[in-house]
Parts: sequence; structure tokens; C-alpha cells
Amino acid sequence: MKSMAIRSNLSFAVAILSALWLIYSDATASDEDLLEQQRAAFRPAWEAAEYGRWELSGETLALLEPYVLFPDLRAAWLRARINTITAAEVEQFIVAHPDLPAALELRGRWLDALEARRDWPRFIALYDAHFAEGADARLRCAALEAKRRTGATDDVVAAALELWMVGLSQPKACDPLFAELARRGVLTEDHYRERLNLTIDARQISLARYLSRNLEEGDRNLVDRWVRMQADPAEALAEPALLTDTPGNRGLMRYGFDRLTRRDPLEAEAMWQVLGERFSFERETRWEISRDIALTAAWRHLPEAVALLEDLGDAATTPDVIEWRIRLAALTGDWQRVLDAYTALPADAAESEAWRYWQARALEASGETALAEQAYAALAEERSYHGFLAADRLDIPYAFAHQPIEPEEAVIKALAARPALIRARELFFVGLDGRGRGEWNQEMERLEPAQRTQAALLAHRWGWHSRAIATAAQAGILDDLEIRYPTPFRAAFDVLAPKAQITPTWAYGIARSESLFMPDVASSAGALGLMQLLPSTGRETARKAQLSYNGSASLLDPEINIALGTHYLGAMHERFGGSQVLATAAYNAGPNRVLAWLPTRGAVPADAWIDAIPFSETRAYVQRVLSAEAIFYWRMNGETQRLSELMPAVRTLDALDSRVAGHAWQPSL
Repeated sequence: MKSMAIRSNLSFAVAILSALWLIYSDATASDEDLLEQQRAAFRPAWEAAEYGRWELSGETLALLEPYVLFPDLRAAWLRARINTITAAEVEQFIVAHPDLPAALELRGRWLDALEARRDWPRFIALYDAHFAEGADARLRCAALEAKRRTGATDDVVAAALELWMVGLSQPKACDPLFAELARRGVLTEDHYRERLNLTIDARQISLARYLSRNLEEGDRNLVDRWVRMQADPAEALAEPALLTDTPGNRGLMRYGFDRLTRRDPLEAEAMWQVLGERFSFERETRWEISRDIALTAAWRHLPEAVALLEDLGDAATTPDVIEWRIRLAALTGDWQRVLDAYTALPADAAESEAWRYWQARALEASGETALAEQAYAALAEERSYHGFLAADRLDIPYAFAHQPIEPEEAVIKALAARPALIRARELFFVGLDGRGRGEWNQEMERLEPAQRTQAALLAHRWGWHSRAIATAAQAGILDDLEIRYPTPFRAAFDVLAPKAQITPTWAYGIARSESLFMPDVASSAGALGLMQLLPSTGRETARKAQLSYNGSASLLDPEINIALGTHYLGAMHERFGGSQVLATAAYNAGPNRVLAWLPTRGAVPADAWIDAIPFSETRAYVQRVLSAEAIFYWRMNGETQRLSELMPAVRTLDALDSRVAGHAWQPSL
């Protein structure tokens, strides 16, 4: 390419330009000043390179060529032009930078380009050399198709049959291979029947139905029964054909009860009482079905769940069942049941903070004041959600136990000079946080724990808070609260949170839990930015709040994200009658789910409601946000915010204000 030739032919001129630039620019500029100039020049150059444009003037090229991220700039340009560049250009870059992450990424993009170009010989050579080990099904199929097109049919057939014989749908890249198997008559009726059984075992009923088209009527009838069981398990379980005790019917019935339990655990229990004894299920299977019914009823806080859990017999001794017995008993204030269930916990589970807390609550309610205070005091030594609640019960200070990391400047200086960390730092400073995180994390794997501790301090000094928090945790350093609970974007949080009628400390707790303060992070569900908003939520929130919103890219701007996130959190706070607990749960799980989780028979203590949230992720999230807020409040104000003051009783839907409980605005999550 012309630009590549210019770089090659004018290397001497570039060196001269570089020297002249250093002479005639600010001769007193420090190394940091030079870095700032390089960063400022790199950012627009990167944006242009990502679009396949190489727009560097001689002076800018002279400035950037010595910069540690210059190879990344070239790699970005090559990736953008992957469909037009030559193999020599790609290979030249990879040979020059064999260990650079950008080179590895370019190699992967080049493999895709070779597939698109149908350059099968180069594709096969690159695949075999670098991608064959650990390749996923799509890539394996692409490689086999390439080999088939170059004449290696015998080995391809056996490998393609192995890929076909699985219980899941395979990627579209496999379709040509599978068509070839059919054309060659490789796929027999036995093959179809074997795969059909695999799909049924994997509960891939739609795929099973597709495969059954190639089989006899009896096989199709079997699949139809699975289809009906999937669609309406209650009706299908009542079919007379199921009354025959066969292995096939037992498997079908187990699937039906799994489906029906998720829909209506009480109906599943009623049918299980009628049908369960008619089939010779293994004892373990019987326990599993009964336990699934009881636990699902417990997750939904159904009144019948207590009896279902108690009636499980031997299955009632599993930790998950015992824990839900404690949760339901705490919800209803049945303290003797709490104590009875606690004594049944395995020793390791009994040591967890949650169950120690509920044992102390039960002892207190039962009049065992001295034992309760002893249990609370031990728990209050922990800097945690349940530890803070225990301190509230005793009205004693929280155990923040802040202990700053002792800096070792020589170690920090040596770490800062490591090439990999120089690259990671620069990627962070130019706004390529995601790439920088990957390189930082790789380098952390090479360090000793003591070095990681100092690396956490180094990242904190840079303002790279996500890496400081994560690295401190990886090193087992949990007591430096300045590092673990930083306050970036302070001006924005201090202004925007009160505008949304919420506290900055609560918003900080949400942001830390959602993103570890990574402005560019995206979740698997598509939520973006510091406070992890879906584009649809951001758009609707902006409309309601009359805030600026220019598409999903807006959510990657920290200030816009904070403005929208705090406003949405404030809307949830208002929607749920000023309950911070319910609003926090709604931020994570969505308002409709929280409405479904509200008590139906009177208000319940907030600590009991939180510990009985059906989703373990949301349960842990609410606890994490509340404890984080207490720590942020202490760090930012020098005072203690008692969690108990933020946790009034959770009321029923009817007890909430009608405007709040009704059909008020609820952005989708």
C-alpha cells in the first residue's frame, strides 16, 4: 500500500523530522509533557485509523512514531482495511510485533478475511498453526469446509459427523458440511435416532422435532409428546399414555414436572401426589422433584412453602432447603423455626454471616439477650452488610477498619517501568480502557502478591480505579478503603444525585456495584457505562427528564451516564414510596419483579425481605450497595450512616401510595 511504502522509504527522513521536532519544539518540555502531546495526537489518529484513514502529517508522524502505542495505531488501520490489504502486510506486522495483543487480534481478523475471500490454502495454514487448539464449533466447521474444498474429504467426513452428533444446534457455518454428509449418504436412520435422543436429553425440543422428520412415525409421535409437554405440562401429564411405567415415560414426566413447577409449583405438587407413586423413579429423583417444588414455592414466598420444605424428609437436610426454611421463618417472625433450622445447617454454612445474623435475631426475639449480644458483637467486627446490621442492633460504631497500603516506592517505580504496564497505562490514558484492562490483567498474573499490592496503589495513583479495586482484591488487600471505595467524578455525583433527590453516596454505591467505575464497560445484556443503563432505559429516562440523549454512545460519557442513572434511580425511589431498599432491588432486577416480590399479608422487616429476595444476584446486589453506601458516607462525610435508618419495613402493594403502586412510569430494564 502507498502509505506503507512511504513509511518504509522515508524512515531516514522520519528520523530527521523527529530530531528537528524535538529541537524546535519546547526544548524544556518534560517527559510527561511529551507524553501528553503524544496522547493528544494519538486520539484523533486512532479514530481515523479505525475508519481506515491514515492522516498523519510529517510532524505528527514524527511525534507518534516513538510512542509506545504507535503499533496499535498501525494495527487499527490494518484491521479497518482487512478486506483489501495483502497477506504480506499482515505477516510483516505480526512478525514485527509477535507478542502484541493487537497483533493477535489482527491475526484473528485476518483469518476471518481469508474465509470471506475463500482463500482456503492460507486459511487452513493459519488455522492449523494458531487456532485449531480450542477452536469453537463455528471455526472448526469453517476449517473443515475449507479442507473439503481443497480435496481432503475423508478426514473431513469423520470430523463433520462428530460435530453433527451433538444435542444442540450448531452454527450456520456447519450447514454446508452437514449437507455434504447427507449428500454422501453418511447419515443413517440410526444416526438421526441417536442425535434425536441427545437433543431430548438436552431438552432441545424444537431441534428434536426437526430431526424427527427423517424418522418413522413412532419416533415422530414420541417427539410430539415432548412438544405437547413443553407447551402445556399440566394437560400433557394428565394423558393416559403416561400411566405406563416405562423409562421413556419417566423421563418425559420428569421434564413435565420441571416445566409445571416453574409455572405453578402448587399445581405441580398436587399432580405429583397423584402420579408420583405410579412410577418407579429412583429415590434421588423423587427427592429432586419434591425439593424443586418446595424451593420454587419458597422463592415465591407462598404460604404453603413452609410445610412443603418441612415435609421433604431426608431432602430437607440439604443446605439450600435449610437456608430457605430460615428465610421464610424470618419473614414471618417464627423465631423458633429460625433456631431449629440454624442448628441443622452444616458447620461451614452455619459460619456464614447471614445465618449468624439470623441466629442472633432469633435469640434476641426469644429473650436470650446475652447470647444474642455475644453473637451480634462477634458479627459487628466485620465490615459488611450483616456486620453493619449487627452493629446497629447493639448501637455501636461500625468496624470500618481502614488501613492504607504502605507504599514501597522502589517497587512502585519498578512496576511503572515494566513495558506491559507502560502500555496498559497509555491505553487507559488515551481512552482505550478495555484494551488497557486486558493488558493490565495479563501482567498481574505474572506478579507476586506483594507486587500486586503495590500495583493496586500504582493504578490508584493513575486514577484507574477499576484496576486498583480489582488488583487489591486479587492481592487480598481489603482494608484500604481509599483504594477500594474511591470517589471519581465527584463533582458530577455531588451535583446530579441531589437533583434526582437521592444521595451521592447511594449513587456511588450503585456505580461501584454496577461497573467498578468503568465508563466504557458493556454488560452481556447491553447495559452501558458507569451506572449500566440499557440504551432503551437511557432514551426513555432522557425523555422523561428532558435531558440530552444522542443514542447509546451518550451512555459512554460519564457525566451523561451519571445524569441519566441518578435520575432513573430517583424515579425508582419515588415509585416505591421512598424505599431505598426496593428502589435498589428494582435498579438491578426491574420494577415489575420487585412489585411481584412485595409481601401480601402485611409489612415485613426490610432485613428479612432482603435476605429472602428470590434472585441470589439481586439479593447480593442490594446488600452490596447498602454496605457500600455506608462506607462511602463515612469516607465522604466522616460520619456513620446507619443502615437501619435506610431500611424501614417493606410494605404490601396496597399499603403503598396509589400513584406509586399503580401504573406509574417504569422504564424497561
